[in-house]
Amino acid sequence: MRYSILLLLSFAISIQLYALNENEVYCYIKQIGIKHPEVVLRQAIYESGHFKSKIFKTKHNLFGFRHNSYIKFDSWKTCIEYYKRWQEKYYKDDTVDYYRFLQKRNFSGKRKMRYDTQLKRITIRGKLICEEDGKRE
Repeated sequence: MRYSILLLLSFAISIQLYALNENEVYCYIKQIGIKHPEVVLRQAIYESGHFKSKIFKTKHNLFGFRHNSYIKFDSWKTCIEYYKRWQEKYYKDDTVDYYRFLQKRNFSGKRKMRYDTQLKRITIRGKLICEEDGKRE
């Protein structure tokens, strides 16, 4: 009995120790070449409730992508890869402010919501350091 409790506690602690973090998401966003990675990170944080929402936990859906219902991805990385394809399809003019583009595309799904303002309010916790560049972004 004591062994079972210890095993269960160690499992629960290991799950808590591996919680997806902003830096990991940011570095993958950069690694696959998504434009405006910090803005996209803010979207992931906002849409997934800091990686704690039910949609994220059950469907690995960082951005709230839908087709009739929320899309289920195999992993959070496949969701980011989907975002890259979405961005390549719709973001054609690099001179357009990305926040404005998201607002105009109605990414939030709520036309009257100031999505750009909501994203700008997101505070990124800690430094964003990726191995390939070794410096803060």
